[in-house]
Amino acid sequence: MRSHAYCTTLWALLGDVTRDYPLINMSGRKFPLSVYPQWHMRLLPDSNLHTEPPDIVKDVSHTNSIHKVYLAGMEGIEQLRRGDLLLIYRTGDGKGPAHYRSVATSICTVEEVRDIGSFANVDELLEYCAPYSVFTEQELRGFWTNRKYPTLIRFTYNAALKKRLTRADLIDHNVIDANAYAGFATLTDAGFKVVVERGGIHASLVVHQT
Repeated sequence: MRSHAYCTTLWALLGDVTRDYPLINMSGRKFPLSVYPQWHMRLLPDSNLHTEPPDIVKDVSHTNSIHKVYLAGMEGIEQLRRGDLLLIYRTGDGKGPAHYRSVATSICTVEEVRDIGSFANVDELLEYCAPYSVFTEQELRGFWTNRKYPTLIRFTYNAALKKRLTRADLIDHNVIDANAYAGFATLTDAGFKVVVERGGIHASLVVHQT
């Protein structure tokens, strides 16, 4: 059985997102995914910052699972597809300039993308989201009604960055454009490699395919 703690690139990719976990397949398309602080604390407890209260993380299924379900409404996000890499980008918390308070925290891989309208009713939505969604039943029912966040993304949580990279870091190292839309955009292979290296992702988790 593959050991998640000591995976190396000697393991060949199996070509399946969940079976390849936690390996990061660098051949995939790459995108930043902006997450508001209140959702980030629930979604990725291993990636929480020291400024975030530890008591927000509870022993519940979505915090313990490698699988996550997130709803978003950013322009262009519906283009995501299985195997795409996501750089989770926690937006500013209002306690200082976003240049230094917005921060990249982790790397994930897309499993599935669905439109909220693809569900026949709210109960079907709730069944799909449980137990991997960070949102409460009340919140999900509200999203069903107002369609504020119409795109559902299910993804695997591969790794937290050992060194969190601020928006300033990402701009200074040409990972993102200072003038680009902060919510959702394409990342270059070179830019994503910078994140992996500067973020301290262990080389054994990273697979470069030729």
